[in-house]
Amino acid sequence: MIRQCGLFPSAFIMLALSVFTSLFAVHSRHAHAGEANSQRVVSVKPHDEQPANLVGAACVIRHGKQMVMTSEVITRKFSIPGGYIDNQDTASEAARREALEETGIHVEVVKLLQYRDRAAIFACVATQPILVAEQKESAQRQQIASWHAADFSREVKAVYLISPLSLVSAEYRYPEDTALLYQWMMETPESEVVFFTDISDRASVLHQAELVVITAFKNWGNALPDAAKSVLDSLMWLLNLSGEYWFVFLLIAVIASVAGPGTMLPLLAATVITILVSTCLKQVFYLPRPFYLVPGLQNGDAYGFSFPSGHTLLATVIWGMFWIKLCAGKSRLRAGSGLLAVAVLILGQALARVWFGVHFISDTVAAIVIGILLLILFTRLFTPTAIRGKAIWLGIAVLTGVAAGLTLLPAHTYLFAISLGVFLSLDALPKESLTLSVPRHIVVALVLLAGSGAIVYSFAVMANASTVSLIILGMHAAGAFLLAVWLVAGSSLMLKLLAAPETA
Repeated sequence: MIRQCGLFPSAFIMLALSVFTSLFAVHSRHAHAGEANSQRVVSVKPHDEQPANLVGAACVIRHGKQMVMTSEVITRKFSIPGGYIDNQDTASEAARREALEETGIHVEVVKLLQYRDRAAIFACVATQPILVAEQKESAQRQQIASWHAADFSREVKAVYLISPLSLVSAEYRYPEDTALLYQWMMETPESEVVFFTDISDRASVLHQAELVVITAFKNWGNALPDAAKSVLDSLMWLLNLSGEYWFVFLLIAVIASVAGPGTMLPLLAATVITILVSTCLKQVFYLPRPFYLVPGLQNGDAYGFSFPSGHTLLATVIWGMFWIKLCAGKSRLRAGSGLLAVAVLILGQALARVWFGVHFISDTVAAIVIGILLLILFTRLFTPTAIRGKAIWLGIAVLTGVAAGLTLLPAHTYLFAISLGVFLSLDALPKESLTLSVPRHIVVALVLLAGSGAIVYSFAVMANASTVSLIILGMHAAGAFLLAVWLVAGSSLMLKLLAAPETA
C-alpha cells in the first residue's frame, strides 16, 4: 500500500503534463492552421470531370528550368507539393490547397497535365512572387522561405527550387515518375521569383539585434586562418554531439550494457520527455531559424522551428543528470569541478548551435532555463523505485500518445512507440543487482549495439520500400518500439544469462 501511494504523485504529474501538452498542441494547430487558412485563395475553377478512383492531386510550380519540391519529414525524400483529395474538394482544389499548406505558396491551377496512377498532376502558377534564398546549399539547391506553411516541420522539412535533371530516382518519393518531371515542368507556365540574401526585417526586434551579434560571430570565425578555422569547426562539432539523437542513443545503450537497464531508465525517460517538451514548444511558437532569414549564416543541417534549442535543452538535461548522479552530495571539490565541466559542455553546446546558424542566442538561453526546471522535476519524479515501476512509464506512454494524436508530429509517434516498448518490457528487468566481469560487459555491449543496428537498418530498408507515408511512419514506429524492447528486455536477458554462473 505504501508503494502504491508513493507512485501516485508520479502518475498525477504525468497526467498533468499530458493535459498541459494537449493544450499546447491544440493552441499550436489552431494558430498555425488559422494563419494558413486566412491566406487561402478561394476562387478556383474546378475540373468538371475526373476519374472516380482519383485519391490525390499535386501541383507543378516552375521557375526557369527548376521546380518547387518539398523535402518530406516521414519519407525523407523529395516530391512535388500534393496530397489527398478531401470529400468536399475537387482534384484542382485539393492541389491548390496542398500547395499552400506544404509550401506557403498561393497558386492558381492552370491546367491538368496528366492523370498518373490515382493522382492528378496540375500545372500551377504562383499568384505572388516566390521568396527564394539566393545562396545555394551544399547540394546546389536553393531553399524557399516556407516556415509559415501549415505543414512545415510536421510533413515538410524544407521547400526548394530544384532542377528535375539533378535528381536521381532514389531521391524522389515516386521513382517511376522521375523521368516525367522535366516534361511536366516545361508544360507549366513560369512563376515569378524574388531572390533574397537578408529578410531579417521580418524578424522580431530581439531577433534582429541577435542577428547582428550572430553575423559578427560568424564573420570573425570565417576570417580566421584555415588551420584555426578547421580547429574551430571541429570543436563546434564535438560540442554539438551531446544534443544529437544518435549520440544520446549510444550513451543510453552503453549505460544499459555496463550498469544495467535499470540504471539506463532515468536517462531514457528524461530524454523522451525532454524531446517531447522541446518539439511541443517549437509548434507553439513556430519561430524561424536564423538561416531562414539570413541564409549566409547556415553552417549546419537543421529543420523545423527555432525556439527553444532542442539540442541545448537535451544537453542540459543529460549532463545535469550525470552531475546529479556522480557529483551531487559528494565532496565540495568533486561537486564544484563537476559543475564546472557540465557548465562548459552545456554552454559549448549552445555556442555550437549559434555558430551553425540554426538557433538564436535567446533560443539557447531559454533552453538552459527550461532544462534546469526539467531537472528539478526529474529528481523528484524518477526515484529508483518509481522509474522501474509501470505507473510512471504508463504515464509517459499516455503523454506521448496524446501528443502524437494532437500534433501529428512523426517524432511524437516514435516517442510513444519507445515509451510503450519500455512499458511492456519492465517485467524483464533483473530483480537484484548483477555483477559481470569486464569481458562479459564488453560482450553485452557489442551484442546490444549489433542488435540495435540490425533493428534500425532492417526497418529503414522496409520503410524505404514503400511510398505511402502511413506505412513508412508505421515502419519507423515499429522499429522504435522494437529498439526499446531490445534495450530493456534484451539487455536484461543477457545480463541474467551471463551473470548467473558468477552469482551464488
